[in-house]
Amino acid sequence: MKAPTCRFCGSANVIKAGKRYNLNSTKQRWKCKACGKRSVEDDGFLHLWYDKWSVTEGIDLCHEGLSTRKVERHLRRHHHRQPSWTTIWRWIHRFAKQVKRFVARLAPKLSGEWQADEMHLRVGGKDGWNWEVMDAGTRFWLASTLTEGWERTERQAEAVLNLAREQAKERPKKLTTDGLPAYEHGRVWALGWRECEHERCVSWREGKGPTNLIERKIQTTRMRTKTMRCLKNWEKGQDWLDAARIHYNFVRIHMTLKKTPAEAAGLNLRPGRNPWLGLISLSAA
Repeated sequence: MKAPTCRFCGSANVIKAGKRYNLNSTKQRWKCKACGKRSVEDDGFLHLWYDKWSVTEGIDLCHEGLSTRKVERHLRRHHHRQPSWTTIWRWIHRFAKQVKRFVARLAPKLSGEWQADEMHLRVGGKDGWNWEVMDAGTRFWLASTLTEGWERTERQAEAVLNLAREQAKERPKKLTTDGLPAYEHGRVWALGWRECEHERCVSWREGKGPTNLIERKIQTTRMRTKTMRCLKNWEKGQDWLDAARIHYNFVRIHMTLKKTPAEAAGLNLRPGRNPWLGLISLSAA
């Protein structure tokens, strides 16, 4: 077993100091000879009472369509675990932020053709908009952001396109959107008017417009959020969208691609049979 560095001072001068036993697992305890503190190695699930398999199963089931209360009943019936539905929500918020920081460092290989769209969403009883950007070739969901209010402004369009550019690490060759004027100004400010071509789809006269891919992606988000009652505030709503984006890109097999969008974009992380477990472990490495 390779000795980890100390979590408190970063020293590599550590020795074994017995085991840590609890109800769900046994971990090696280490003592730092520099600062004298004892700790266990951070595997991504530090300070969690429940075992990591139950945690990742709960997160996965939530994004596959089950409510947190149904996940609570499932874990109690089949695994004899009794987390409350609020505990499951805390798992989603915590690991969405943790894995999001890891995913932001990755550089996917994209087709260079992006599609953007927005959908109306109510958060905490107030009107808002969910903005999404996706790569058309790999179906990689690049960015999503929540904005409060009924208006859709150029600055909001610019913000989501900037997030997509930060994730992609490059500018697209082409951006396809609907007829919303805010995208034209946002595209100029975020992507440049010379570097990126902009195609606007005002109407679908032939029955299948050029934005059909992002429209289908928006429909996936709409089907999941339509029956939800737990998006109580904007911060937690954004955390849920970030977790949904991670699940869509790295966990869920795309029906057309026959693989995940991350694999289509050249991100072969090999997270294993339990992708959420693998992603959380990689984010802590």
